[in-house]
Amino acid sequence: MRTFYYFLADVQQVSDQEILFDLYHIIKPAKEEPVRERMKSAVVLPRHYFDYLINNGVMQVEGMSRYKTRQEATVAIGMNIKSIGRHILFDMCFSPQTYKLWQHADAFIDEISLPADIFEEYVYRLGALSRFRYLGRVDDPLAAAEIGENDMIEFKQDFLLSKPGIIKSVVAFANSNNGNLFLGISDEGKIVGVNHELEQYGDPDKYILAITQYIQDKTTPFLTPFPKITLQKVEDKYVVCIFVEVCSELICGLDKNGEKFVAIRTNNRSFIVRDPHQIGEIYVKRKLGSEIGRRLGLL
Repeated sequence: MRTFYYFLADVQQVSDQEILFDLYHIIKPAKEEPVRERMKSAVVLPRHYFDYLINNGVMQVEGMSRYKTRQEATVAIGMNIKSIGRHILFDMCFSPQTYKLWQHADAFIDEISLPADIFEEYVYRLGALSRFRYLGRVDDPLAAAEIGENDMIEFKQDFLLSKPGIIKSVVAFANSNNGNLFLGISDEGKIVGVNHELEQYGDPDKYILAITQYIQDKTTPFLTPFPKITLQKVEDKYVVCIFVEVCSELICGLDKNGEKFVAIRTNNRSFIVRDPHQIGEIYVKRKLGSEIGRRLGLL
């Protein structure tokens, strides 16, 4: 028996432009009483965004039995994820166009928390974009060295002698979760720096450009968003910090022969995946979400 869930808007005030409402979430197991959870109070949302949620079947209205939606407008919705686990904490962002979604969203419902499988279905039903913006980002090499390598932190001694490993790690983070790759820190967490490589290039900007170009040339499709690459100084040593955001597309690396490979992050390490069925699972999770994939019998 299927469980139904949806948002419920207890409308307090309506104008031509905006709706004021209290937001609830309803979980209704088959043949059982629905469970009602209060999510937010006094939410204000432009009317065309409010109507969009209703017209797409993810929200119902309480408090106004005769509420009528208007003609649909073009709407882009994004889920800005703040923390992950059994529950996903996120902001729901609204914009007229997708390209304006993150930088110029003009309405938000912030700090919503839902079970991970329910969150994934809402993303699917709304055709929403989701991102793990800066979740898990570590900018301080000293802090990273103290934490040590884990699912979101990996160390490389340098750039020039670690190129294949760098691409494998970037691809693994892009396919698994946000991650931080540090060049100039040993596997043991000792900051050794990349000063010798900076001297070879003669200019920090040229050095960072070389790393950027190498990652761009050795990954496909184009990483969006592209990793953030910065140079940090720890006492007299320089460390390269590369922050990789998880991508919605399946990302492949290119080996020395130009052959594609897929990598994922698991058990604190980056691994190349060769099983085509496992690669298919990764692709489905990227496109549909893990819960939807399971329901379709693909995972």
